[in-house]
Amino acid sequence: MSLLGELKRRNVFRIAGVYSVVGWLLVQVAASLEEAVGLPAWFDGFVVSLLAIGFPVALVIAWAFELTPDGIKRTVSIDADESITAQTGSKLDIVLVLALLLFTGAMLVPKLFNSEQLPGLVAGSAAAEASIAVLPFADLSPGGDQEYFADGISEELLNVLAKVSGMKVAGRTSSFAFKGRNEDLREIGRVLDVAHILEGSVRSQGNKVRVTAQLIQVSDGFHLWSETYDGDLSDIFAVQDDIANRILVAMKSQLQVEEAPTLAPVQRTDVTAYGLFLEARDLIFTRDPAGMERALDLLNRAIEIDPSYAPAYASRAKALVLLSDRPGSYGKLPAKESFVQAKTDVEQALGLDADLADAYAVRGLINSDTGRADYAITALRRAIELSPNSLDARNWLALALANDGRLRDVAAQLKALVDIDPLYKPGVNNAILYSIDIGDLDTARRVGERFIAATRDETEKVITRSTLLYLIDGKIAESIKLRETVSEVVVNSLDNSSLRSAYYDLGVIEEYSGSAEILSIFKPWESVRRGDPQTGKELALATVEENPDYYAAHAVYIGILAQLGQDRELVDYFEREYRGSLEAYATRLRPGVNADPPPYLELAMALREVGEQRLYEEAMQRMRFAIDIFRAGGDVSVGRDMDEAQYWAIVGANDKALGFLEQAFAKASLLNIFDFVTRPFEPLLQEPRFISLREANIKRINEERNILGYKPLTTAFYDRYASML
Repeated sequence: MSLLGELKRRNVFRIAGVYSVVGWLLVQVAASLEEAVGLPAWFDGFVVSLLAIGFPVALVIAWAFELTPDGIKRTVSIDADESITAQTGSKLDIVLVLALLLFTGAMLVPKLFNSEQLPGLVAGSAAAEASIAVLPFADLSPGGDQEYFADGISEELLNVLAKVSGMKVAGRTSSFAFKGRNEDLREIGRVLDVAHILEGSVRSQGNKVRVTAQLIQVSDGFHLWSETYDGDLSDIFAVQDDIANRILVAMKSQLQVEEAPTLAPVQRTDVTAYGLFLEARDLIFTRDPAGMERALDLLNRAIEIDPSYAPAYASRAKALVLLSDRPGSYGKLPAKESFVQAKTDVEQALGLDADLADAYAVRGLINSDTGRADYAITALRRAIELSPNSLDARNWLALALANDGRLRDVAAQLKALVDIDPLYKPGVNNAILYSIDIGDLDTARRVGERFIAATRDETEKVITRSTLLYLIDGKIAESIKLRETVSEVVVNSLDNSSLRSAYYDLGVIEEYSGSAEILSIFKPWESVRRGDPQTGKELALATVEENPDYYAAHAVYIGILAQLGQDRELVDYFEREYRGSLEAYATRLRPGVNADPPPYLELAMALREVGEQRLYEEAMQRMRFAIDIFRAGGDVSVGRDMDEAQYWAIVGANDKALGFLEQAFAKASLLNIFDFVTRPFEPLLQEPRFISLREANIKRINEERNILGYKPLTTAFYDRYASML
């Protein structure tokens, strides 16, 4: 018999086939055990080595020995008539077929399952199917020292998947909120509202690193795809780029993407500086003042280590702006100082990297805050073009666009933003506010309640519940009491200012004994409300001199001059500061981060009193146009009703003014007590409807004051402000 025939008779080929297929299955089991149990990174390699060594041994044994009813015997000692190799071969055929079926199933089932389920990731099926979250990869290294590497891979994949057309990618804030939390992936998918999750791990030993990634279907926890990659840590950023690209290429077919975007190389820096930068960036994401102050220290150290690392400058600029004392920020750093350094850092970052999205985003925010909305929009659009998943850029762009009056569009953008990232608190806050402005209270409540259900931060839960009670339910006292269960130490200056403002709405001035303070930019109004208008005026002027480029400082000063009836001084200021041009006035006093017209009405009253009839009429026309633009864009807010009421009161249409004032009261359940002493309403003071409305408002205010333990107010409250009208 020929050698080939003898190999077949002795079942050597069958043994080779069975050994190969079963060996492959054992390797898959070893890889899974290594990941699940936390075995050393070399474990599955060790199994492969053993199987490779055992393969020729198995073939030699198959050639030299035969299994008989009396046990294993050498083949040469068995007569051909007594040999049962044919029966053994039949049994091996059955084993081989079963092993091949297992092999085929393991290879094809995920793809078949994917072909039925994953088309949802392309246009034409349910939106929920076209969705994925990239969880932060776990650092399973013995020393736990590869966290920055794991985070870098996760974020690279998240950013590039966000560029895939038609795919919803959960935002970084929400995805990274599950870092280090051992939760059911199906529950994570429910919270993030995604159909698929990409997770993985990083394990290093010596100079070697192993990255494991797997794509999971949320509905049933089924693993659609899994792969392991090995690399060398001599150049950690090159390995990060390489592995992220390999994962993306492998996922391309799973996600039914015809042409996936390519990953931009990670900017190189010192490994220590990179770790400091990542930690600082996470702290900035929280918007916690103490955390952001620590972030500044970390970024200063990173820049000291590597003065050419552009992302560190951009992040430091962001922290400086967010920690300033401007409205909408969270800290107490004087804006006149923090903005100067932030501008310098932005330009330094762009000088080092002209395509750094974060730097453009911060440039946009700075321009918004200084009344340069058009420049802000240009910079923010560039940031989004470079990084479609930049939540800050999308949030700030929506606010900048609000000045065009398209509030329905703004609210829709913000809702889409929080659908992507339900734990991105700035977006949540703004989505609530703008949904209320367009009268969509249901959406405002859903956004808030979804955040409350998803976040694990108990302080943020309380603050958000308090916000919903105040803005939607009109239960100011309950909102205040709930808010005051949170320690002032863990709350930012913006939330503290909102709390103090709520007390002012109820006329709680000298009686207030809490620690919450109004933002410094509004301190002049605090003096006016305390019955010291001269001090308020002086503070306002000083604030303007300290912050000449800050629109809010000018708006406060103009408002106080108008309220005090110092018309000549206001007109002189208009001519000196704005060269007597309403166009310059409108451009420089255009709010960058909220939807309000410039202070036309305050200036118009002064212009009329000093005989500037033409400019008065132009200012009123501009205000009318601004109101109409906002109305056309869907604005049905109390603030816009108050603008209408003041406008019609100034032109002498008292009935219309009272109608809008009553409409505002009906929506808000109660109005700020100081709204009834604002100067435009002076012509209404003797109107029975105005008097009745003011009494009804005080009644509602007293109900809230009673809950808080304060004595009731009477209409005599307004006597102290009579001299200002």
